[in-house]
Amino acid sequence: MAKFSVVTACRNAAAYIEQTVESVLQQSVFRSGACQLEYLVCDGASTDGTLERLRQYEKAGVRIVSEPDGGFYAALAKGLQSVSGDYVAYLNAGDFYHPAGLEIAAQCFALPGVSWLTGYGVVYNEASQVTQCNLPFRYRRALFACGAYGSRLPFLQQESTLWRRSLHETVDFAALARMRLAGDSYLWQCFAARAEVYIVRGQIGGFRVHGGQLSERRAEYLAELASFSRAASLPERVRSAADRAAWWLPERLKCALNRSTMILYDHQAQAWSLADRHRAGYR
Repeated sequence: MAKFSVVTACRNAAAYIEQTVESVLQQSVFRSGACQLEYLVCDGASTDGTLERLRQYEKAGVRIVSEPDGGFYAALAKGLQSVSGDYVAYLNAGDFYHPAGLEIAAQCFALPGVSWLTGYGVVYNEASQVTQCNLPFRYRRALFACGAYGSRLPFLQQESTLWRRSLHETVDFAALARMRLAGDSYLWQCFAARAEVYIVRGQIGGFRVHGGQLSERRAEYLAELASFSRAASLPERVRSAADRAAWWLPERLKCALNRSTMILYDHQAQAWSLADRHRAGYR
């Protein structure tokens, strides 16, 4: 039986932590018994009642570590190094999964060559309502290396992204622990050295917009991203510009133009399939 490992790193997140934890525990793939769950919450010695809210989930198997740490990515690095699942993800307090999100991921990981995947880019408001839902066009390995995603091109949304634990071999976790804002992009750059990221035309998770988030510090984020990214070549800049235009295309055209790393649902076969083997067309 396959196992998912999910890590949540948080501090003073009492207002959001319960919905995040519930969204993991209530996943259809765990409720049906199809997969196992290992859930670790790394709490940075919260003082607002977060830990007290978390304690109720220990009986459901949630492992909680609460201690001072060196910041969000230090806590995340600690958590990722301690997990044992086949598939790994991290979910921040305030964000949450679609009820069938990890079931989709499990079925897509069964497809040949899939080690890393992401779904729709979904955004929630404070009331947990979906306000944006965009299908990514394509993520290219070379463009991760030059820091294109998050600067010249859209981010890879972390809340919708999962990977095989074997990709941890590519990561310098001491370097990740030193990050302050761009640790997600550092992880993606490491993974891209070995694997393609596949795009699933399905909803896995989403990002909640609220005040005080790290993502608000745009200039500092870009500076940190540049610190571990190489300069883009002229062909890479041209490719970035062409891909940026493609991100605005209708979904059916994105699917048709990205047959190599797109995963679609085949309603005839009632199964997820790679776009280059998909039979039902692009609706």
